[in-house]
Amino acid sequence: MGGGVSRPANAFARTRTGRWTVWKYNWLANHKIIAALERARPHARGMLLDVGCGSRPFAWVFEGRIERYLGVDLPSSRFLGQRPPDVYARAEALPFRAGSFDTVLGLSMLTYLREPAEPIAEAHRVLRPDGMLLLEFTQMAPLHDEPHDYFRFTRYGAAHLLERAGFEPLEFIPIGGLMSRVGLSAIAALNRVNRGPLRVITELPVRILYVVLQVVFEGLDRLLFDPREVLAHLVVARKKEPRDSRGGPRHDPRAPSSE
Repeated sequence: MGGGVSRPANAFARTRTGRWTVWKYNWLANHKIIAALERARPHARGMLLDVGCGSRPFAWVFEGRIERYLGVDLPSSRFLGQRPPDVYARAEALPFRAGSFDTVLGLSMLTYLREPAEPIAEAHRVLRPDGMLLLEFTQMAPLHDEPHDYFRFTRYGAAHLLERAGFEPLEFIPIGGLMSRVGLSAIAALNRVNRGPLRVITELPVRILYVVLQVVFEGLDRLLFDPREVLAHLVVARKKEPRDSRGGPRHDPRAPSSE
């Protein structure tokens, strides 16, 4: 048998991330993402496209709310799970016709793109009129996946990008605060220790420390939360209906006449 973590410990570590899986790596951020998604869930409907889907860790949040869930990601993504994406594609060049989806979801992916306006424009293109965009804009997070970590966004920068692309921002849902940011750095340091051939020894102590640190920083985050200093915003935005020069709805001349 090869070395590594025991099967029970490995299965324990691979438990689905949830609201109370405090032993999980980065639970401190992920359970806040779940809370934000649950708050945004009523806006989701119909056909949903998850851009940068990875292993679809939060797809279950939308069960019973949407008709179909499609995932798109790169074949080189290190976040892919056992189930591959439905389509391999870049966020800046989605292989779908205009107006194909009712909802577009994008989590933790804008920071990796050199031109963040391009995937927002693509989301606008593939959405139907009045379609909904649920897009995460990271404001502060540890540097990661270097050298492909390019941007951080304030809520005002997010609003600018969305409005310029033809969206109407409806809600800015905060995800975590400054104490979460400090806690994530502490958790990342522990994770660097819990690797290699010694992981069979370090796994249990590190998981216990995950619980202690994440509970402490979760409490501090709630106590000292400042809405100006957040990990990210999950922004709910609606695709605006095109308007003509007089401010009325712009009608497609190819559409059949009602007369």
